[in-house]
Amino acid sequence: MATNNPGDILTCDWNPVIGCQRFSTACRKCRYLDGIFPWQQRLGNIPAQVRPNEAWVFEKRMKVEALKPKRGVIGICQHGDFFWDGIPDAVIERVLGIVEQTAAARRNPAKYVLWTKQARRMAEILARRWPRGIPDYLAAAVSVEDQASADERLPHLVSVRGGTRIAVAEPLLGPVSMATFVDRVDWLIVGSETGGEDALALDPAWARVLRDQAQAAGKPFFIKQLGKRHDDGLRVLDGRTWDERPAGFEK
Repeated sequence: MATNNPGDILTCDWNPVIGCQRFSTACRKCRYLDGIFPWQQRLGNIPAQVRPNEAWVFEKRMKVEALKPKRGVIGICQHGDFFWDGIPDAVIERVLGIVEQTAAARRNPAKYVLWTKQARRMAEILARRWPRGIPDYLAAAVSVEDQASADERLPHLVSVRGGTRIAVAEPLLGPVSMATFVDRVDWLIVGSETGGEDALALDPAWARVLRDQAQAAGKPFFIKQLGKRHDDGLRVLDGRTWDERPAGFEK
C-alpha cells in the first residue's frame, strides 16, 4: 500500500489500537471513519460489534513480535488518532512500551511516526514518558488544516524535545503560514483534501507559501497530493514533485 504510493511518507503501519471521532473541519471526509473502518469490518478484521468511534485493542497485535517484522518508516496506530481522548493513557503507554522494546531489539534502524490532531495530549504524554526528550527513532507529527488549527496545535508540537517534529498541513483547507514555527520543526508536509469530487480543491498558492517557508528555513518539504484522490498522482508544483525527506525517513 504505502510502499507503492510515492505520495505516502510511510513504508507501512501497525495498528494494535483503533478508534477516533470527528474532531474538526479536517475530519469532514475522514478516510478512516468513512473508508478503512467499514472496509475492514466487512472483511471480518474488525469485530461486528465495534463501532467506528469506539476505541478497540487488538491484543494479538499488542506485542513486539507483531511490530518487529515491519521496516522503514512505520506509522503507529494510523487507523484513528492514537492520542484521541477515547484511548486510555494506559493503552497509549502499552503501545509506546512495545515500540521502545522493538527499537531496542532490532538491528536495522526504523522510524516510528506518531501522528495526531490532539497535539496537546501528545506533547503531555511524551514529556511525561521521556522528560529529557523522545528517542531518535520516534517522530511526532501534527496535522493542521487552517491558520487557526496551526496556531492552536503547533506550539505543542514544537514543545516536543528530541526525535523528529513533523508539521503536516493536510487536508490543507485554506492559506496557512508557519513562519512562527518552521525553524522548530524538522519536516513540512502538504496534502489536499481527498475523498471524491466534493473534496475542497487545494489552491497551489497555499502550498507555495509553505514551500517557500520551508526552503527559507532549510527544512525538507514534501507534497503528498494536490488532487481530490490520495492516489491520483497529482503532486507537481511549479514544474516538479517535492519529495524531500529528513535523513532516516527514506522509504
